[in-house]
Amino acid sequence: MELSWFDLSTGLLGGLVIFLLGFEQMTRAMQSAAGSKLADGLARVSSRPFVGAMSGAGVTAIIQSSSVTTVLVVGFVSASVMTLPQAIGVIAGANLGTTVTAQIVALDVTRYASLMIACGFVMTFLKRRPIVKQAGGALLGLGMVFLGMDLMSGAVAPLRDQPQVMALFQGAGGPFPGLVMGAAFTALVQSSSATIGIVIVLASQGLVDLETAIAIALGAKVGTCVTAMLASIGAGPPAKRAAGFHVLLNLGAALVWLPLIPLLAELAVWMSPSLPALEGTARLAAETPRQVANAYTVFAALNLIAVLPFTGPIARGLERLIKEREVDPFAEARHLNVMMLNTPAAALELTRAEIRRLGEKVVHMVRVGGDAAIDGDLAALEHIEAMDDEVDAIRSAIVTYLAQLGQEEISLDQSVEIARLLAATDELEAIGDVVEMGLARIGQRMRSERIQMAESTQEVIRGLLLEVATNLEAAVEAVAQADRKGVAALLDRADQVKQRRESAMTRQAFRLPGQGPGRAGAYAREVELISEIYRIHTLTKRLLRRQLASPVESGNGSTGPGAGDAPADPPAAAPGVDGGDLHLAAPQDPDGADR
Repeated sequence: MELSWFDLSTGLLGGLVIFLLGFEQMTRAMQSAAGSKLADGLARVSSRPFVGAMSGAGVTAIIQSSSVTTVLVVGFVSASVMTLPQAIGVIAGANLGTTVTAQIVALDVTRYASLMIACGFVMTFLKRRPIVKQAGGALLGLGMVFLGMDLMSGAVAPLRDQPQVMALFQGAGGPFPGLVMGAAFTALVQSSSATIGIVIVLASQGLVDLETAIAIALGAKVGTCVTAMLASIGAGPPAKRAAGFHVLLNLGAALVWLPLIPLLAELAVWMSPSLPALEGTARLAAETPRQVANAYTVFAALNLIAVLPFTGPIARGLERLIKEREVDPFAEARHLNVMMLNTPAAALELTRAEIRRLGEKVVHMVRVGGDAAIDGDLAALEHIEAMDDEVDAIRSAIVTYLAQLGQEEISLDQSVEIARLLAATDELEAIGDVVEMGLARIGQRMRSERIQMAESTQEVIRGLLLEVATNLEAAVEAVAQADRKGVAALLDRADQVKQRRESAMTRQAFRLPGQGPGRAGAYAREVELISEIYRIHTLTKRLLRRQLASPVESGNGSTGPGAGDAPADPPAAAPGVDGGDLHLAAPQDPDGADR
């Protein structure tokens, strides 16, 4: 009988597609039925390796995917919800749990595939009972798996009568090529169980022998490592260690077992039922699936037994192999020099220079953010977040530097100066947050709502923005130069901004009644924008007042910021000063209530 390559290729590909779709449907339904409870159970897994391994095996057996379990574990380790020794036990257990799928696939129930599909399809329409619907989805997927296997088996059956094809398969067989083939295919389809199903089809038709089928199954375990490695990209060292263990376990075990495959094959034959009454292909079809599944299960079980007693040493080895990244806290700073910490006066000068740099960036944010909000410049608005990240990094470096400086032998005046510089740093960072969370958000809303300001309104708001930014720039310079007189002078003329704000708000209120029905939305956004700009002014005043604060001992009735002001975080006390922690009492500001 002449071989029809068209029938073979379409039958094989069609069966493969149905098989993979069915497996995906089954896995998705099982995960949906399990919900988040299984993930929560994994997160609370016991520190005992055996319990963790059984948890991993149980969860994987239910959701039908060791890759999903491993990805969950990598995420838990990254979030410090699970320790690395716990993760090792769960991952090793997941390898055992996935063999349940192989045992199911090895069952000779292909004649019930159509019935499973029909019943499962009907059950998916029972929306009043979610659990029944999910069980129907799993049954539908399982039926598609068996149907796909049956189609593939029928498609490749004629190959047994082609000597040239059989010679090709036998020539390409063997442990190592089979291992590579299994790893490559599993990495492609992201499912070791799918690979096992196809291997069972090929072995049951005599296209690959038992030892080659086992080698492909071992390679399937190696291929699943790709998913865990992808999940660890961009994560920290803990996640990389968990993913690294997954690779070491599966790849190492596969290489160790590779020369022992004949022994594993004999053990699988001994464990599996024998049907001597059958002959030829019929016997292969009846015996081989169970032999492959049993060999796969023995492989995973022995690996688990070998790993469990050594989770602690394995974890320590991975920690030495994949070390924590050393983060330079001063990477974003330009002027801070740790070598100058033992010279406090010089270190304070360097800090003021860095605060000037921080302030310049914040002033730039205010100008860019305000103009972008007024103009609706989406590109500039989206860039604000990156600018704020840079401000946060510089602020963190300054705080770390001043904290280290506070550990040195410093005078009382230097301690007071450290507190003032910390206060200035905090207020500048807060202003940056106002730009990101206030001005930029309002600008984005105005753009999405298609609000276009009148030119006269733009002119008024730009005037307020210019004065606020100019005062902030002057305040930064006064702090950087430790100019107390300049700070006091800036506070004295703060009322000018208040008057400009009140004038702008009054103007907007008078314009509201004379506009069209859509004016109310524009008015609300314009008032919000004016308020956020004035909030920057209020924070600038608070920054200045905290530079004029007087030192008092904690517990002596120290007062906070001006009455009515939003409460500020207490200025950080500089360590290393005798007589208790030092705080700053800010002078009262009659305008504090205008926040």
